[in-house]
Amino acid sequence: MQPPMPITLDAEDQVERLLRDLRLVDCNDALAEQYGFPRAEAIIGRNVAFLLDASNPTHRDYLRAFVHSGYRLEGVEYAQRSPDGTTSHFVTHLVGTVRGGHLTGAWGVQVDATARRQLEQQSRQAETVAALNRLAGGVAHDFNNLLTTILTSIEMLEDALEPHHIGRQDAEEVRRAARRGAELTRQLLALSQQQVLAPRPSDLNVIVRRAVSSMRRTLRPDLDIRAHTTSVRAIANVDGEELEQVLVTLGAFAADAMGRGGQLDLQVGRADLDAPIAGTPDYLSPGSYATITVTDSAPAFAPGAGARLFEPFFGVELPDTGSGLALATLRGFVRQSGGSVLLESPEAGRRLTVYFPIAVLPSGDATADDRHATASSGTVILAEDEPTVRLLMKRVLQRAGYVVLQAASGEEAIEISRTYPHEVDALVTDVIMPGMGGGELSRRLRQERPGIRVLHVSGYTAGALRLSEALEDGAAFLPKPFTPKALVARLQEVMRR
Repeated sequence: MQPPMPITLDAEDQVERLLRDLRLVDCNDALAEQYGFPRAEAIIGRNVAFLLDASNPTHRDYLRAFVHSGYRLEGVEYAQRSPDGTTSHFVTHLVGTVRGGHLTGAWGVQVDATARRQLEQQSRQAETVAALNRLAGGVAHDFNNLLTTILTSIEMLEDALEPHHIGRQDAEEVRRAARRGAELTRQLLALSQQQVLAPRPSDLNVIVRRAVSSMRRTLRPDLDIRAHTTSVRAIANVDGEELEQVLVTLGAFAADAMGRGGQLDLQVGRADLDAPIAGTPDYLSPGSYATITVTDSAPAFAPGAGARLFEPFFGVELPDTGSGLALATLRGFVRQSGGSVLLESPEAGRRLTVYFPIAVLPSGDATADDRHATASSGTVILAEDEPTVRLLMKRVLQRAGYVVLQAASGEEAIEISRTYPHEVDALVTDVIMPGMGGGELSRRLRQERPGIRVLHVSGYTAGALRLSEALEDGAAFLPKPFTPKALVARLQEVMRR
């Protein structure tokens, strides 16, 4: 250090002298690279202020700690922000040389700890997501049963009111709040990839047209929303209803970012990849894919945003559509469905593409989106352990034209089946019940009544259902919460099989 610094100076004066007079006389290339320089020669001879930003309080605190510690620091970490906006973390060991009451120099070792800090941050994020997953799974069952009761009761109440009854407006507000609660629960489960999905071969052209129709009804009228479909089917094995909801939520996210006016395009296509694609945040292997590309006219994503765009609550918070969960929900759903999401040049514009592996559609079959409901009829055994939900489901099915035999447990459902002298067309059962669950119940009834159709319902998450080993591959399933119309439509579909 030239000239030597008196150690009797005030600590703040010493910090200023260190920044001004302490110069780097020797280092290796590794240290230079930590500061963004290719060779040691680029920084040898420079003073400390060249490497440490004097306006950064963290850097001043580092030098202040060096002074107060008697010029000896061991394992001290500090952050260095590069001109490109990235932050590096260093762990240093620094020892000063004091002679005749003066600091004459210092030597030390510095290790780049950026990778370690990133791993620690990822570990904390993983722990946070795991806690969120446990929370979402823990409340989903009871909350979905509650929402099913509310949605069913409100729809039946509205059917009983005259078209211009003053109570219909209040009923609609309750329905809107319940649907909002259902959407938040669905988003949390999609984010944690715990949704219970019912994937079927579905034409993405049909799903996108439906999603755009919903957006035009629910989003601002000044938006220009366009659907671009293909002349051939783009078949993917997905839960069409859930994908439609995810796209509508994504459209609301885009509408908020665009502000007044704006254009939103959803384009369906097919892609045959001969080589893998590395993108943010997912990786695509070679193969054939059905794609949905979403483009909007909002300002480009912030430079360097990258994978952070898919973090929960990153960027714009949406007061009406999920508080920043739109992109995270999209990625969670797509990955759970076996697909990938790629951001295409996010710094140049707002454009992302969803890739689903092409599904094979059996010859002569129709996609789930092409089927139409038929009249309801037949006898149904209804097994549901929640009394309020069971009563409302019974009323809904009876109003739809079914004969309903209700049971509070799997054992009771077996007894009803054995004592009922006539044909039973279908079983509607909760998946997880005390004692005999829906999976065992359906297997036993199929043995005793071959040909009986089965529809499973549940408010539990996918993880809980997998652990219960309740559902067979391809089993018909309707997640809670559901509306009366959804219950009847799903049962009609099952009855047609």
